[in-house]
Amino acid sequence: MRIKIINLTFIQYLKVLIFSLFLILINSFYNFYRYGYFNLYILNKVLSSVAFVLLGIVLLLGPASRIFSFPDPYLKYRKETGIVSFFLIFFHIIVSLFFLPEKFPLSSFFNGLNLAFIFGLLASFVLTFIFFISNEKAMNYFGRQKWWKMQYRGVRIAFFLVFLHVVFRKSSEWLSWYRLDNFDNNVMRPFLPDFGLLVWWFMVFVIFIRIAEYIRPNLGRIAFYITSLVLPIIYIATFFWPVLKIKS
Repeated sequence: MRIKIINLTFIQYLKVLIFSLFLILINSFYNFYRYGYFNLYILNKVLSSVAFVLLGIVLLLGPASRIFSFPDPYLKYRKETGIVSFFLIFFHIIVSLFFLPEKFPLSSFFNGLNLAFIFGLLASFVLTFIFFISNEKAMNYFGRQKWWKMQYRGVRIAFFLVFLHVVFRKSSEWLSWYRLDNFDNNVMRPFLPDFGLLVWWFMVFVIFIRIAEYIRPNLGRIAFYITSLVLPIIYIATFFWPVLKIKS
């Protein structure tokens, strides 16, 4: 029986890893096409973006399953998806702190009030705590109900902290991109939006859906419908934004 459980867990992790690799490959290809090259800095961006998407999926599966039936088969992958997301974020932290000094000098993290660093650090602490209690021993120690509440609240707090980290780290750059007044000379095709910007819009709607569903389940359903309509429109408008902006 125990062997069957281990095999089932391994298969679930394998499926999540394959899905994550698929997202990484798509993201990497897009970034390579946009930048015209690929290096550790871009790989770091890719893995962090995929981690945020996975974390968003973890948060969406719950309310989606309470509103619709199609997400039900994927609920069992939430733990594995969250843990894979944690390791991708951990890689992002290590690379940013120690392997990209030209992009992220250590002094920039500690000089002044660096809100992006603070929110990222807090998110990493929360995610690390969730990771270490994501096991049966921790559940037995805290009790199932308390353990579940810690997981439930922890992942939501972590996601919001990650969202704030991204806002304070990239918002000015993305606003400049929308204004067409700050294109990076190191990017071969700067008129294409940063993939992280697309991920950020996804995160916005994850928070929107979670808040709506928390207020009232019916509002959650409406939020899903709104998102399915508005998010693609935002993506299309973002890709065509430089053309629309220049014509205007």
